[in-house]
Amino acid sequence: MTFPQTDEGVFLQRPFHNPSQFRKTTGTEYSLLPFRFIDLDVDRYLITNFSGEYLLLNETQLNALVRHELGSEDSIYDDLKSKHFLVDGDSTAAIDLLACQYRTKHSQLSQLTSLFMFVVTLRCEHSCPYCQVSRQSQDKSRYDMSQSDAGRAIEFLFHSPSRQIKVEFQGGGAPSQFLPHSVDR
Repeated sequence: MTFPQTDEGVFLQRPFHNPSQFRKTTGTEYSLLPFRFIDLDVDRYLITNFSGEYLLLNETQLNALVRHELGSEDSIYDDLKSKHFLVDGDSTAAIDLLACQYRTKHSQLSQLTSLFMFVVTLRCEHSCPYCQVSRQSQDKSRYDMSQSDAGRAIEFLFHSPSRQIKVEFQGGGAPSQFLPHSVDR
């Protein structure tokens, strides 16, 4: 194998750095990123963070971490760094990655409330096996939803963070005066 020549000698004779080169950081300090921990037994601690990463540490490792006594040569350091428990002067990408991971993991929260079920009356003469409503006889109009309650319910559903909402009306043949009022709003 021949290597290209430069003024300083052979170029790319050693294309890969020694692994110890990758452990060198630009700063000697590290900062802790938010995490929680719980003891599993006498000498095992589970640490977790907002993005769902976790590690098992022994008491010595946990104490060294929180006291900022870990060195980049410690066996657990790379795991803590790659799972976003600490960040050092090496890169600012860790915080951006953690933020992206957190946003992705929690993105469904903005879409949680998309189905609204309005039980507009409990009056019903049917006994449908799938119905969860405690039915009442047809003569008990006090079990109907009032127009003011319907208005408040509709106002509430329009505060949903979901882009699309679904409304399901339940009850024994929803009163005809309720549906047009609700749909118009």
